[in-house]
Amino acid sequence: MDSRNLKAGMTPLFLPVPPMFERCLGYKGEGRFVAFFWESFDEVYFRDDSLDSGTLDSASWRLFTLHPFVRLHLHSYDFGSADFPACHWLLLDRKVRRFYVGRKEIVESFLDAEAYPVAKARGRHDRQTTITLDEFISMAGNIEEVLGQELFPEEMMKRLQEQQAVCSELREWLERLG
Repeated sequence: MDSRNLKAGMTPLFLPVPPMFERCLGYKGEGRFVAFFWESFDEVYFRDDSLDSGTLDSASWRLFTLHPFVRLHLHSYDFGSADFPACHWLLLDRKVRRFYVGRKEIVESFLDAEAYPVAKARGRHDRQTTITLDEFISMAGNIEEVLGQELFPEEMMKRLQEQQAVCSELREWLERLG
C-alpha cells in the first residue's frame, strides 16, 4: 500500500495486529488485503483482494472490538451493527501486519484495484469472465461435492475445540495489551 491510497481516505491505525486475528475470526482465504465489517443481523463479513467474501465469527469480532485498548483505537469509526450497515471497513494488510480504516466505498475501490491490477493501470475495471461449458459443469460438480459433504459430530467437535483454543489465544493476547 502506498501513500496515494492513504491520502485517498485510508487511515493507518497504531493498533497491533494479533498474530491469530484472522484464524480467530474464521478467515481462511489467501488475500493480502482483507476488510472486516459488520453487516445485517448478527453477521460479521470479510472481503479480500481476490474479491472473495463471506461471513465470520461474530463473537470473535466482538471479543476483539470491545476490548478497552482496541476500542480506544476504533471508537470514532462505524463498522456497522445488526441495525445499520457499516460506514467504515477495517482493512488488514496481512503482509506487513497493519490495520487501516477507510470508508466502505474507499476500501471497496482499493480491493477492486488490487484484484484487477491490469484494469487499474488502464483506468477501468473489466469484471467480465468467460468460462467454457465444460468448466461450468466441472465447477457445478465440485459445488455439489462440497455441499453434499456431511460433517460428523466428531469433526464438528474438533472444529469447535480448535476455534475455542484460538479465541483463548486472542483473549490472552488482548489481556497482555492491558
